[in-house]
Amino acid sequence: MTGRRVKGREPGARNAQLLVLLTDRRQELLSQIRRSLAERQEEFQSRDAPGSHGWGAAPEGSLTLAVVQQQEQQLAQIDAAIGRHKAGTYGRCVSCNEEIALARLRALPFAQRCAGCQEEWERQRERPAS
Repeated sequence: MTGRRVKGREPGARNAQLLVLLTDRRQELLSQIRRSLAERQEEFQSRDAPGSHGWGAAPEGSLTLAVVQQQEQQLAQIDAAIGRHKAGTYGRCVSCNEEIALARLRALPFAQRCAGCQEEWERQRERPAS
């Protein structure tokens, strides 16, 4: 597969492949989140000794929580993409309804917009309200 959109290509096969990518990424994120939280719990318990300030006071504890929150946000985006797959709308831009490029979906499997619409959407968000 070259990543180019080919007319007549079976969209079901493409989406099935991408669903595997989504579910694999979901499992990977869940494992990372669980591992990070377990490691931090161990650190918390070891720092909870008399005279220590605890995990929450440590700068790396705050950083880990921020990373876990980001991972949980990605997990929610993946779950939403899986929902779109079940609804039959996965892989189509929510703005223009065109097919999202395979290369984009491989890089960002939970993408909701094609690259052009995403750029426009981001530009509009950056404009100050008048």
